Amino acid sequence: MTCAFVFSSLSDSLLAHTIEYRTYRSQVLNCGEVTMQVVSQCLASTDGAESGSAGQIRDSCSSSQLLMNWKGQQKVLNFPISTPQQKKLLENQGYHLKATIQFGDWAPQSLACGQAQGITGYFVIVNQATTNDINQEYRGKGSLSEAPIVLNLNGSFTSDSIKQKIYMLSEQNKLKISKVVGANAIFADEE
Repeated sequence: MTCAFVFSSLSDSLLAHTIEYRTYRSQVLNCGEVTMQVVSQCLASTDGAESGSAGQIRDSCSSSQLLMNWKGQQKVLNFPISTPQQKKLLENQGYHLKATIQFGDWAPQSLACGQAQGITGYFVIVNQATTNDINQEYRGKGSLSEAPIVLNLNGSFTSDSIKQKIYMLSEQNKLKISKVVGANAIFADEE
């Protein structure tokens, strides 16, 4: 009889702690011939969540993806998105780039559609951050905030030479950014 009671209590306890995830979607970004959107599966509960400048800060997202449609071709990129070189540098700093995003991990922040003189066509800048507090953000070598991911419209990484040119033009305020959408399910509601 005692075993049945313990099992029943354990079962009730497990049911009471079922984790609920909710789908959060960014606005759709139209950039040249591509449409894209960040879709994240994050904890629905804000119980005990910290409050940030953009709203409640969730504990985690089980997944966060960049969905792209370019000329009818579908592509899905999983966050955090990094080049192999950035991933190695960040892992050496103690960051773990994995599909489950916890508070303090690199998470999507925004998408920007850009153009620049001397660069053919549009490109997409994918901004990621570890916090919504700019004073606490990691800004060292490999930082996904200081050196954001730049994608071609087909979802591939731009070449290093094009990316460096875009970074330089950005510092000189010579980029034409036509639209930016928030994509930050860890730090705030986007819908």
